[in-house]
Amino acid sequence: MRSESTIFLMKIMTIFLSISLCTAFVFVIYFQDANKSKDDISMEILQDNSGNMTLSEVKVSDQFVALPGNYSKVGYSPVRLWFKIKLNRYNADEINYLTINNPLFEDVTIYLPTSNDYEIKHFGFAYKSNSDEIGYVYPAFKIPPHFDHNQYIYMTSKSLYGQNFIVQIVNDDLFRKTSMINVLAGGILFGVLAALFFYHLIMGLAIKNKTFIKYCFFVFATLLWNAATTGLLNITGFKYAYWIADYSAGIGILMSLAIAIFMRAIFQTQTRFPKIDFCLKLLIVYFPINLLLFLFVSKELGAFSAGASSVVYVLYFMIMFKGIRYKIIRSPQLITAWLLCIVSIILFYLMVFGLLPQSYIMIYYLFFLSCVSAIAFALSLAEIINDLNEEKQRNQILFENSEIQARQFELAFIRAQMDPHFVHNTLNVIEGVIAENKEKAGSLVNDLSHYLRNIFDYSNSERYISIHEELDAVKFYVRIEQARFPDKIFVNYEIDPGIQLKVPRMVIQPLVENAIKHGIRKRKIAGTVTIRVKELEQGYFIAVEDDGVGIEDADKYKLLEYSPNKGIGLASINARLKAEYGTQLQIVSEKGKGTAVRFDVPIKEQP
Repeated sequence: MRSESTIFLMKIMTIFLSISLCTAFVFVIYFQDANKSKDDISMEILQDNSGNMTLSEVKVSDQFVALPGNYSKVGYSPVRLWFKIKLNRYNADEINYLTINNPLFEDVTIYLPTSNDYEIKHFGFAYKSNSDEIGYVYPAFKIPPHFDHNQYIYMTSKSLYGQNFIVQIVNDDLFRKTSMINVLAGGILFGVLAALFFYHLIMGLAIKNKTFIKYCFFVFATLLWNAATTGLLNITGFKYAYWIADYSAGIGILMSLAIAIFMRAIFQTQTRFPKIDFCLKLLIVYFPINLLLFLFVSKELGAFSAGASSVVYVLYFMIMFKGIRYKIIRSPQLITAWLLCIVSIILFYLMVFGLLPQSYIMIYYLFFLSCVSAIAFALSLAEIINDLNEEKQRNQILFENSEIQARQFELAFIRAQMDPHFVHNTLNVIEGVIAENKEKAGSLVNDLSHYLRNIFDYSNSERYISIHEELDAVKFYVRIEQARFPDKIFVNYEIDPGIQLKVPRMVIQPLVENAIKHGIRKRKIAGTVTIRVKELEQGYFIAVEDDGVGIEDADKYKLLEYSPNKGIGLASINARLKAEYGTQLQIVSEKGKGTAVRFDVPIKEQP
């Protein structure tokens, strides 16, 4: 049989291989897309160090440098850039669109040559609703009919996220087809994240688990970030799509905060990784401050959060490395989420720093990785629920075992309180009766035997017994008392015929004992005890009544209070009834006329 460590290593290798193959497949498609129009379009780049060059100056400049083809891999540039684009192949008989595969441009101006002059197009989130681009996931422009494809297209751009993009000329059919694919793919991915958010929000509120709420915060921030970086909101016509893109750096800060908070919860860093937890706490304080500065002081401050966000992922790597090494983290779901996160971060920074041209394929792959990572975390949370359920079951078993022991101790305690004088006096009565009536003496011995068996049968710890078993114990006791005090005690049984009721063991017999001992025997003449068991619409009514000496009003309330040397008192029975049914004893008494002790048994509480 394979060891647990070998099985765990095989799981990690399988996950790693699956992610690698998926990424390799995406890269094949990505490079095919990037090179699809490579021969159709050529580009050159110029750095505008002054930032004030005009189109006329740019056109005559000899400082342009050729790019590999139809794509730019320039990361963030502190100076303004100009691009010179030449269409090597163009079909003027079709409707054509110029697309720029980067939805996070801040400020771009494109000069489309016409037969007379240049047609100027502006786009980027700096223009908000005044952008000239068509509603599309990334910037796109319809080529005007009088476009002169023999001249150069000029473009000047600015972006905090790097000026890496792919330029393509697509016809109307391909444009519409690509639009539908983008909407379909984006809608599915957004739907997955939205479903995860609402499901775990409801679940977290239902089970009152903070980790689920923190997960929802993480999913919500991820959803916002992908809405900003994919440009999907542009195609929906959402009014504030450009606003979201404009504040994408702030959304990135919010997402970093959400990741830090969720990491502390899901990995229990406070107990498992205290040093890393301290760093996460500092970041959780830093990010909100940085976000406020970004929103109300300067958007340029958003760049400072990039370094802090990188620290979050470094800490994430350290947690997983230590967790796997020291066998603290053994969940394949968490490891999957971690590896997906590593892949997405590497790809994102490769695009930001200009090592990869930005393409909608890569953007959607990053979105896909976010969704799968969120699903992996969700499966990990499902493990938490399973662990909680298993712990609940274990606790339930422990509770039931302790409850059985408690009942055994309770019955032992009740039985141990039996008055030893009762046995002694009963034996004396039997001794006296033997000489006069051996048959009666034998009957008394039989009653005492059954009575003692009921009292001292410690092996029988059932929580409930039938009302008839309890009344049998009462009858054994009553016959013994009647033998001890001839013609003194009379008992009436008013029991509804065919009644099916279970009651806690020794809950009626002590009431009868109290009625005889403290009610009947204290009066000079004979007395009667009446035991009533009635079935009602809402349950059962049980009462033990006597016509004995009665109780003073001031003493009735003291009977339900615990006090030493009381034996099986009313207080003990009352406490048991409260625990079992939520009801309690009712004592009705009048001095010199008798006492009635009553209680109800609800039907819904029947075992």
